[in-house]
Amino acid sequence: MKKVLLMLFSVLSCLQMTAQTRPVKGKVTDSRDGSVLLGVSVMVKGTTTGTTTNVDGVYSLNVADNATLIFNFVGYEVLEVPVSGKSTVDIQMNLDVKTLAEFEISTGYVSKRKGTITGAIDVIDGKRIESRPSGNFNHLLQGQAAGVYVMANGGRPGAAPQIFIRGTGSINSGLAPLYIVDGQPVSPSDFATISQNDIESFNILKDASATAVYGSRGANGVILITTKRGKSGKATLDYRGFYGVTEIAEPKVRMMNTKERLDYEVAIGLRQANDPAIPELLKSDYNQVKEILKPALAQSHTISVRTGTDKTSIYMSGEYYDQKGVYYDNDFSRVGARLNVDNTTTDWLKTGLNMYVGYMEEALPNETRNSTGNPGMMAYLVMPYENLRSESGNWREILRHGGYTNVRSNLWSRENDFTGSGNDHLKFLGNVFAEATIIPDLKFTTRYSMNLSDYVTKTFNQPLLAAADNGNATRRFSRWNNGTWTNTLNYRKTFARNHSVNAVVGSEYNYLTDYDFTATARNTSSPLLQEFGTMLNPVSTGGSLSKYRMFGVFGNVNYGFKEKYYLDLSIRRDGSSKFGRNQQWGTFWSVGALWNAKSEPFIAQYEWISDLRVRSSIGLTGNDDIGFYPSYDLYGGTTYEGRPGLIPSQAGNPDLTWEKRRKFNVGVDLGIHNRVSVTIDHYRELTYDMVLDAPVSYLTGFTQVKGNMGKMSNNGVEFTVKGDVLKNRDFALRVEGNLTYNKNKIRDLYGYRDELLGSGTGILTKVGYPRGQFKYNRFSRINPDNGLELWLDKNGKETDKFDDADAVIQEGKTMYAPWYGGATADFSWKGLGIFMQWNFMEGKYSVNNTTAWLVWNNASWSNYNRVHDLGEKMWKKPGDVAKYPKYGSGTQFDDRYLEDASFVRLRELTVYYNVPKNVLSKVKVLRSVRAYARANNLLTFTEWTGYDPEYFNNLELGIYPVSRSYTFGIDIGF
Repeated sequence: MKKVLLMLFSVLSCLQMTAQTRPVKGKVTDSRDGSVLLGVSVMVKGTTTGTTTNVDGVYSLNVADNATLIFNFVGYEVLEVPVSGKSTVDIQMNLDVKTLAEFEISTGYVSKRKGTITGAIDVIDGKRIESRPSGNFNHLLQGQAAGVYVMANGGRPGAAPQIFIRGTGSINSGLAPLYIVDGQPVSPSDFATISQNDIESFNILKDASATAVYGSRGANGVILITTKRGKSGKATLDYRGFYGVTEIAEPKVRMMNTKERLDYEVAIGLRQANDPAIPELLKSDYNQVKEILKPALAQSHTISVRTGTDKTSIYMSGEYYDQKGVYYDNDFSRVGARLNVDNTTTDWLKTGLNMYVGYMEEALPNETRNSTGNPGMMAYLVMPYENLRSESGNWREILRHGGYTNVRSNLWSRENDFTGSGNDHLKFLGNVFAEATIIPDLKFTTRYSMNLSDYVTKTFNQPLLAAADNGNATRRFSRWNNGTWTNTLNYRKTFARNHSVNAVVGSEYNYLTDYDFTATARNTSSPLLQEFGTMLNPVSTGGSLSKYRMFGVFGNVNYGFKEKYYLDLSIRRDGSSKFGRNQQWGTFWSVGALWNAKSEPFIAQYEWISDLRVRSSIGLTGNDDIGFYPSYDLYGGTTYEGRPGLIPSQAGNPDLTWEKRRKFNVGVDLGIHNRVSVTIDHYRELTYDMVLDAPVSYLTGFTQVKGNMGKMSNNGVEFTVKGDVLKNRDFALRVEGNLTYNKNKIRDLYGYRDELLGSGTGILTKVGYPRGQFKYNRFSRINPDNGLELWLDKNGKETDKFDDADAVIQEGKTMYAPWYGGATADFSWKGLGIFMQWNFMEGKYSVNNTTAWLVWNNASWSNYNRVHDLGEKMWKKPGDVAKYPKYGSGTQFDDRYLEDASFVRLRELTVYYNVPKNVLSKVKVLRSVRAYARANNLLTFTEWTGYDPEYFNNLELGIYPVSRSYTFGIDIGF
């Protein structure tokens, strides 16, 4: 009987337990982009019952109706979610600001946990630039990180921007940071051939602790670019595509309309008031800027696959990108394919390869800055009553008015392929590597990388435009081969949780060969053929070969004590073929320290402080971006009595060595309530031994020789804040902002000479002033008695004599903005969101040389259209208080054209919709769907009166304007 009762009791207990538990399943995804999270721990609170998510981010387990699930994943906030009787519990996890400190960050030769890094490093997630329209994705870094100064070199698709990190650190040498893609040095122009959708992250290395391990190349900072890798588990396929249109913003300079132009022509005597042509001309009034610079289309399509097993992971992608320019004869397109493979060959050996092949083709417009055939200038200069199109709607061949009278239109010539120019660029980026685990804590890695570029530049003119030659053509072929072989030994170990060591030693060999050949020929065999091979008579040939070799050895050790104190030491010794035979080796170093203040009891008691770290570093880096042979005695070819020979062309300097930059940084990283992070850095940098052209006695046969002299400093403050302002089940608002102030000053030049002024540029290089300081004559007014210009002399007295000696320093006006930064806001509600990015520059000045061309009031320019108020506000009779001088007078280049080019710009506005997971679950093949509409450069607030204030230069003349764009796209995950 007892056995029967016990059996009955056991059955009833099992039935009761079955009745009290139920199966629960769900999917865990990243709240940022909806990607699934593999390996998330899912535990039932108060029990040992749990599981982990599979490759699809899915979990399942049996729980009680009143159970609470705990979701835990490294780098993400821990979530506790009541089951509440539900059978499906889908979760989106958010990044944890605090545990972000534990993420691994690559410094190039070794990876370190973020919380142990003593240097100033910014990490930009590749998702921030995905699906953005750009022919060169470096533009997309603008406003994204403190201390990173990004300026456009014009708006032509594919053109590389100018990027500085923490100010301009040189006068004559290169200013760009060192770019590394998967361990391979690359040029900024290479990014015109690479898809931004392949980028996993940007690591921006700024201070000595972060850059000194790069030695002779680290002075201007380092930007490490890591591409996407494969993942083990179920294969995923992603498509990203968009279509869009670009257009220029209406310039602030308004040109004369037809009535204003005809009144002006009558006023200066070009036309009689009773000219019978006037009534007919008044019937035509064109906005030539809109006629010539037309909206242009853009499209992009990328397909990528991520897959893998526990042994091998693969990432593959292919891209097609096409962007038309707002100049009618400008096209830019590229195709590319990437393959990244990681393989665990054995238990102790990992191997892999990264390969990218891209092909870029572009039709180049006429960008000659002061040419009337440059579309950007022609749009201003052509008469408002000039109909540029024929009755058929095509460009008119022969123009009829003003300075273009009886001139063949360059618009027509290029539309009909009578002239043209273009570039083809074949790019290969690749590296192979092997990583051997010698003992569990010691790894040896060897990597060989190659960056190979083939360029073909071509121009042609058919006989109609080159009658004397019966047509001509030029071809230039250039091959650029940069190889790097790196070997490192990495030791990483934690001892009894009190001591940790992460050390690396290595060597690196880098070679670069740049070869080009140019040929010009004339006399085409057929006027219908454009190719170089159809030209019968060679005219000229030329070519060059340049080589560079560098070898370096380096070491870095990061030591931690109780996860509270960290010490970081780096040293590198480089030898380079660029420098003098007596100074080919240089040593570079850094010392960095970090204090994890949050671990101190007197800080830990403040719960609102979730993280607090104090960093500091000091060190020495170098700049080798000075050309190939600056230290050598060079010779050039010549002829003497018909015989070839050589003559000296450059005086060598066997003691020429690196420009050096000494860097100091102190920074604080603060986390608040695990939702907000604040970073503040103060830096002081001194460049010395700058490579300048020192004057020498003419008795040497030369006027100058390159030497090391001069000093320049950059001191500044960087501020970054990131945080989740609002975050719950349905709503999220994340904001980020950064602000930089940089003060540049030239400390010393030649010792015996403290000032240099570039001829005709207005840029002063003077001790005590920043690089890019303007120096110009000061305009006073138009003399009301005779209509001529008056200036102020150097003593401030009015004069009618223009003298270069009266130019004065324009205090506080430089071409580099001391203040710059950016801000983003991302708000979402149930999958519907809006994203905004702003950036600004304050204190930037530039010379509006385009405006200077448009206001000159003399016979040389009277046949071209002028600014709208010239006729009304020019001097006409004695007593007139005028803005412009009388017609026929000369003019001078002075501070009238020096304008404030500061700006605030809405860089991006995106409205997007992420389709909910419960909707996608009905279509099993879909993993994620995101649709969006995006506007770039939508609003710009500035006092600049030209096309665009963003242009990087001391003066702007006929630049290719930066465009505004609108795109519509979709990202689909399968």
